[in-house]
Amino acid sequence: MPNNMEDIRLISRTMLIAAVLLAVMSCSVAVPPQTTVLSTKHKTLTQSESEAQPCLRDFYIKPEHQFPFESRAAVFLLKSSIDAQEISIYLTDLMHKLLLQRQLFHILEKNDEIFNDLKSQIKYARDKKYNYIIVGEIEKIVMGGELRQSMMSIKMRVIDTKTEVTLLYFDHCRTAPPRRAISFTDFDGLNFPVKFFDLQAPLPKQLGALTVAEIVNILERFKE
Repeated sequence: MPNNMEDIRLISRTMLIAAVLLAVMSCSVAVPPQTTVLSTKHKTLTQSESEAQPCLRDFYIKPEHQFPFESRAAVFLLKSSIDAQEISIYLTDLMHKLLLQRQLFHILEKNDEIFNDLKSQIKYARDKKYNYIIVGEIEKIVMGGELRQSMMSIKMRVIDTKTEVTLLYFDHCRTAPPRRAISFTDFDGLNFPVKFFDLQAPLPKQLGALTVAEIVNILERFKE
């Protein structure tokens, strides 16, 4: 009988030690090194979001070319990826509106149809008796924030439908960093800054609107 009791105590003690070891092991597995993970994540965000994106600008204008007053032109929907279609429609509408306001062409059509290639666009314009087409593509969009700058990259061309010569080639990338705002308080008639806070970078749509306006300004120089 005593031997049996000793065996039971020994087994119970062994099981207790094993349970304690398992609990310790489970605790060490359940608690990851959070400080290391958080540090790495912060560093990655800092490097990727504050880094400036490369931005280039290039344009070509066929010298000594003017648009006759009786010329007819068509503005085609800017090509874009699916997630940028809303911006594409907005910028195409803006281009059409600004060209109408400046009266650069006697007749101006906005075409929202999607064509597979440039040859199809030129054929359409010829069939409709248009002298020029304005085509383009949204190449890249970067949505900025409090840490990262916004970017909009657009390519546009004005093409003579008869000769298929490019009269204007415009490849423009525009960036804008986040802005900082300051709130002031009045003290004895003097304004003192009391708070600095960051604002979001401008929307890519806003950058695209500036680019479209710049293209229209260039085209206006060649109005007859």
